[in-house]
Amino acid sequence: MNQGVLCYLFACFFWGANLPLTAVLFTAFDPFFMSLIRVAIACLVLGLILQWQRSRERDPDPPALGLTLARHALMSGLMAAFFVLYNLGLKFTHPITAAAIIAGVPVYAALTMRVSTGARLEKGFAGAAALTLLGAGIAIHGRAGGSVAGLRLQGGELLLVLALVCWTLYSIFAQRFFATGVSQLRRTLAATAGTLPWMLVAWLLMWSTGLTGPPLLVVDGYSVLWLVVTAVFSTALSGVAWNIGVNRIGLAAGSLWQNTVPVFGVLLSMLFDIYPTREQLLGGAIVMSGVLYLQWHKRKPAVAAG
Repeated sequence: MNQGVLCYLFACFFWGANLPLTAVLFTAFDPFFMSLIRVAIACLVLGLILQWQRSRERDPDPPALGLTLARHALMSGLMAAFFVLYNLGLKFTHPITAAAIIAGVPVYAALTMRVSTGARLEKGFAGAAALTLLGAGIAIHGRAGGSVAGLRLQGGELLLVLALVCWTLYSIFAQRFFATGVSQLRRTLAATAGTLPWMLVAWLLMWSTGLTGPPLLVVDGYSVLWLVVTAVFSTALSGVAWNIGVNRIGLAAGSLWQNTVPVFGVLLSMLFDIYPTREQLLGGAIVMSGVLYLQWHKRKPAVAAG
């Protein structure tokens, strides 16, 4: 299997695991302060991995990042905007409406790439996107229990769309702003570390204006454990895996893989005694078929040539 596909699978699996775990963590932490702490832990983990990697190399001197201050601020600001806007969007959007909006990520990503880079859609993307949107729609209908009462606007919908656009732009710039030869690990660490001041300022502003409460510093051991697990796997390692996937097989394929996140989230929620409906299982299977269809379409010319 292609390394980029494996990296996308890894990232989306742990982003899916992040959904039920974050729901647990929200009972113990303020969501915005928690995001700040989680990113700080992720930076520590990435830094330790980078130091371990350098200690094993004969030439420990890495190439220069080739990153200007303005570009670093823009790239990390986009990543921080994703974290903040995504949480705000979820706070002010009904869960069913949020799921429907997030399901449109292939469309938002395609339009963002078209506007920002002029990139054309890959062959097979339209059919794959249609399958993932159809599957997501069936799964959302199943989650709503056949009711459309949740599909109503509450003010956070635009924030969710903007968050997904910010993530797409970050993903593009993470590949373009660095010098040739800079590893995806260093790119991820540089961008993630740069989000800390942005997120600290955002949290302080929201706290001072009453949008969020003070941090909860007295928590139980399980909450701390889940926080560390999500920081290591969902934020740090999945961030590196995502960037490798973008580098190897492109961002368009990644936007389709993002629709598997709620699929994995639903399946992993069974560990917390939350079981999926038949519609959610069917929708998840259709979403996966869309992703596999694009991969098959990419391999088809090579197979024909062979």
